[in-house]
Amino acid sequence: MAVRSSAPVSLVADIVGEFGGSTPHSLTEYYRGGSLVPDNSNNNSVPTSGAISLTDFFGATDTQTTGNYTITIGDSFIGLGIGVTGFDANGQAGSFGSISTNTIDFSGFDVTIGGVYATSSQLRFYVTSHVDNSGWISMTLGGTTYNRTDANYSQSNSDYFGGNYTLWTWNASNAIGSSGTITVSWLG
Repeated sequence: MAVRSSAPVSLVADIVGEFGGSTPHSLTEYYRGGSLVPDNSNNNSVPTSGAISLTDFFGATDTQTTGNYTITIGDSFIGLGIGVTGFDANGQAGSFGSISTNTIDFSGFDVTIGGVYATSSQLRFYVTSHVDNSGWISMTLGGTTYNRTDANYSQSNSDYFGGNYTLWTWNASNAIGSSGTITVSWLG
């Protein structure tokens, strides 16, 4: 949700409702890039310092995005000869493909991406640590959005994945092509 895009805007109902904060509330706790308001394009009208007013928050939002990362598609095989395509830094199929940036740094979800890859029937995203099933909303891959809440979620420890990992899996047919590049982004 976002702060309403026209007057009237309320400090408590709209701004605190969107970004949280501690009482007593003051507009100066809501500078863009501070601990409560993400520094993203949705919030460009919110100042980073100095004079601040309620109208600076028209359309502001607490959501964060990584921007587009580029996966250079590689391929490999996992158990029983199942083909996989995408990127995997150190999974059970070994390393294949690459990603332009391998970290996500959202407030509450600061992780290293281990892999984004597909089989003929599943899409998998994993990070190289144990994290809760929260902190991000969706992953968009090649224009298709996959909601975190629709995925199967698991944590484990495996030498195949370089130690501790957290995995999200969606039922998706051939979500990544066999060569070239594909863009991926996350919404937090």
